[in-house]
Amino acid sequence: MTSLYNPPSMYVSSETKRILRNITIGQCAGLLGPLLFSNGFMLAYVLRLGIPSYRILFLFALMPLISTALTIPFSWLSDCSGKKRVGGTGMIVSIAGFFLLPLAAFMPNSSVAWLTAGILIFSIGNTANGASWFALLSSIVPEEVRGRWFGQMRSTWQSVSIVFSLALTLLLHHRPELYIFQILLVATGALMIVRLVFYRQIPELDPVNPPSGGFFRTLSSILKIPGYLRFCLYCFLMTFTAGSLGLLGLLEKETLGFSDSQLIMMGNLLSVGTIAGLWFGGKMVDRVGAKPVFLFTHLVFALTLACLFLRGLVPLPMPVYIGLFSFFFGTTQGTMSIAATSELLALIPPENKSLSTGFNIVLGSAGLSLAGLLNSHLLKIKAFPEQWTLFNHPMSAYDVLLAGFAFLSILMAATLLGLVPKIRGLRSQSLPQTR
Repeated sequence: MTSLYNPPSMYVSSETKRILRNITIGQCAGLLGPLLFSNGFMLAYVLRLGIPSYRILFLFALMPLISTALTIPFSWLSDCSGKKRVGGTGMIVSIAGFFLLPLAAFMPNSSVAWLTAGILIFSIGNTANGASWFALLSSIVPEEVRGRWFGQMRSTWQSVSIVFSLALTLLLHHRPELYIFQILLVATGALMIVRLVFYRQIPELDPVNPPSGGFFRTLSSILKIPGYLRFCLYCFLMTFTAGSLGLLGLLEKETLGFSDSQLIMMGNLLSVGTIAGLWFGGKMVDRVGAKPVFLFTHLVFALTLACLFLRGLVPLPMPVYIGLFSFFFGTTQGTMSIAATSELLALIPPENKSLSTGFNIVLGSAGLSLAGLLNSHLLKIKAFPEQWTLFNHPMSAYDVLLAGFAFLSILMAATLLGLVPKIRGLRSQSLPQTR
């Protein structure tokens, strides 16, 4: 078995090994910032600040909304003026925005404004960095080990994120004070600076060569790739159903009464499930192709949500039952992401890769953002009863929305898989879901 830092010497020089090692270390340090938005930490923090649930969903929808709006412009800019220039500047901006988040606790009368500004600035910088990331690495990672290295790199930082989240869980279990949240945010921001140091050491091997023909002509040629646009629309619908993840955290905290440490533990189980899904998805895509995997994951996703809806009938402690649900939810998401990545890599052309992958990221982010904004609006106008019962067990408005996502997932499995083109001979390459 080849280790992460020692790919086959026949393919990778010692200098390339050093660069790949530094990239992995930088990712392990710097991606802990975005992790806090998905492992329950930021949800617990903003709830401590007294932010209502509908506004929380709106704040968390800002990140995919910014990605939707700015990924394509930043991708084009990185091709025209340099990948490291755009990516490095974006990283500095994202760090500045992240350090605004702990300051919100000092401003109780304007905490929403500080959180909004911090998330907006962080998202803009993060989008600029992500728009040029794959293009920057494309000439560094040897093609012969590319899939293996990306998969190992992501597994490494996912494992680090789980250890980090477990440490947060233990600390907040014993010290749940608000200032502890602030200290942890500052410490995570410092780790993002560490990533910037390693990022500056990455060489940009490709010369700056602006695409010929202009932006719209280039984008038009990409959209004419057979099956590409249909698949991007499918990714939009697929990520829309993933908008249920934000509802899950609110259900755990506000309806089931989970503590901050329990909330983060659920995020840990979600991450563990995601890693399992990456392994399982890679095996399945290699054997049967992406389309059957999509069908399978939609059905499992709907069944998992249905089990959550019927939680009152299961004789298990609620943290155990929701923990099992979080694990299977993460497994489904990880499996689906591998299938989507494999399908995309089989579709994109050898040129203009930044723009072709960027457009797919845009539609995926748009689906996630739209789901968050819709959930926020429905909760704000109280479209569903906040408290009701099912088989004499208390339920909430979050349950109604989750049931809607389960129905949508079944609908996608039954009618929307025609959007996925049939491509034979796919090779599963484990590119990271985020970076």
